[in-house]
Amino acid sequence: MKLTVFATTDVHGAIYPYNYFDNEPKSNALLKLKTYIEKYRTLNRSEAVITADNGDLLQGDVWSEYDSVNAKEALVPSIINEMYDVIGLGNHEFNFGLPFLNEFYSQVKVPIINSNVDFLDDPLKDIVKASFIKEIHTAEAPLKIGFLSVVPTQILKWDKFHLENKVEAEPMTQAVQRTAGNLKDKGADIIILLSHTGMSNADDDLSQYGENQAILMAMMENIDGIVFGHTHDLFPNEERLVADDRIDIETGTFNKIPMVQPGVSASHLGALNFELSYQENKWFVKTASSRLISSEDIILKDQEIEKYQSAHEKVLNYLNTPIGTTDYPLHTYFTRVIPSRGVQLVSEAVVWYAKQLDVLKNSSLPIIGFNSAVKVGRDGPHDFTDIPQGELTITDSINLYKHANTLVVIKVTGKILKEWLEWAASSFNHYDEEEILQPNHSRDGFPGYNFDTFFDLDYTFDLTKPVRYKSSAHQVSDSERVVKYTYKGQPIKDSDEFIVPANNYKVAYAPFLRQTEVLYESELSVRDIVTEYIKSNETFEYRNPMTIIPSGPYKFTSASAGQKYLKDLPVRHLKEHKDGFSTYEAEL
Repeated sequence: MKLTVFATTDVHGAIYPYNYFDNEPKSNALLKLKTYIEKYRTLNRSEAVITADNGDLLQGDVWSEYDSVNAKEALVPSIINEMYDVIGLGNHEFNFGLPFLNEFYSQVKVPIINSNVDFLDDPLKDIVKASFIKEIHTAEAPLKIGFLSVVPTQILKWDKFHLENKVEAEPMTQAVQRTAGNLKDKGADIIILLSHTGMSNADDDLSQYGENQAILMAMMENIDGIVFGHTHDLFPNEERLVADDRIDIETGTFNKIPMVQPGVSASHLGALNFELSYQENKWFVKTASSRLISSEDIILKDQEIEKYQSAHEKVLNYLNTPIGTTDYPLHTYFTRVIPSRGVQLVSEAVVWYAKQLDVLKNSSLPIIGFNSAVKVGRDGPHDFTDIPQGELTITDSINLYKHANTLVVIKVTGKILKEWLEWAASSFNHYDEEEILQPNHSRDGFPGYNFDTFFDLDYTFDLTKPVRYKSSAHQVSDSERVVKYTYKGQPIKDSDEFIVPANNYKVAYAPFLRQTEVLYESELSVRDIVTEYIKSNETFEYRNPMTIIPSGPYKFTSASAGQKYLKDLPVRHLKEHKDGFSTYEAEL
């Protein structure tokens, strides 16, 4: 008999086929994948079909933003209940905190699983189960399909302020070994791992507490198929994630285990395909493979989307709430080489908010802001902030600050500030390489969300020196790229102190920030602060605090759409690629 496991991962709230930032239809949407599965089931009634999600379903796009402020009337739970047989957890599910997850998951009727997070005394302990067995009745015998799920232990670092002393996380491989064995003992015939982790062969990832361990998962006993994710890549895909002879792109297998990673934002639907036989009172896997179905290739008829029209309109009405205006376009096309107004606005907003806090009013320490751009092309040429001059709405707040991070105000010394700047400087390649920027992804590059700009300082990076940090903020050398850094024209000494309105992710992520003094912690999200700042009609002067040496022309890659903003910038367009990106050259 045939068994197909349809899977999604890293949907990040991309539910409806509409781009709420550009106000136009889009090709990728979870509802398109849902329709495909429903049609497939109708046309293949003799086949066993199961649907699963591999985490990071809730955070990222505007439906998730709507649900985060309307948890008791959330829109996504009903779609989960209609679409899936089982769902696992990703790291971004924890961004909203455990109370939100309790509220949200109380409306979810399908099994929710995770095998390596212990919720201790939280009510989620009774909601999220370690594993699940789906039983299908066939002509030969019942078929029991076991599911387990793991998430990187780094959640304890990334969401420290939500999770500290509230959950514990076991290394993923240990949890998989134990839980897969338990599923076998319970009679599971086939075991599918929902593994919210990417494919990497880097030494750090192959260690016990590695972040991207899909390769290790494929070597483990009792696992028959793997859905993996987290890094927003595609597998199977001709552009291989790693070089390894155990990969078979034709069958979509690694070490003969079918594996699938269906991208990000519902760009693809993943499928694990099994041909099973029943012999001597036991099910056997005759053949196994995986494949990807592109959302672009799925046609959605009007009547198939009508039932969600009212939900779409609720989201639209919420998002279209006017909050202010901008006299300038706010975009992120070049912000990793020439800091932008869009990134600076968020920095100005948190400083503005911090200066009003009672706890800081008697402090004589300078308050300095920073920000990094999340939407800088990690997920494709359309993954940039691009807000035209004119009216601003709640949509634009989300566009400016995508994540649900909360405010954490810390005190730092000049010495720590220097390390923070060294981390930012490490996002650049050596000055004589082909391009100035490291790749914008987490596996072997330096994602834009870890490149912070401090708009209240002035500093110089020397790119003739090696990098001091990896993207993970772990030191790899004693090199010093920061050769000058000042505040209001004065050199910063190691003993100087500053107040920095930061966010829970950043403070928990960087090792040199984890022991800083927390002066104020809020449940208020940075995005909410941005909204209030825009409403206040505050203005700011644009600043570019960064100087690169040696000076000269540097090449970099960004979206071709950025060409419309080249006027008055020391940037010229060199070559347009076929994938929506272009090579530019900046005079720095």
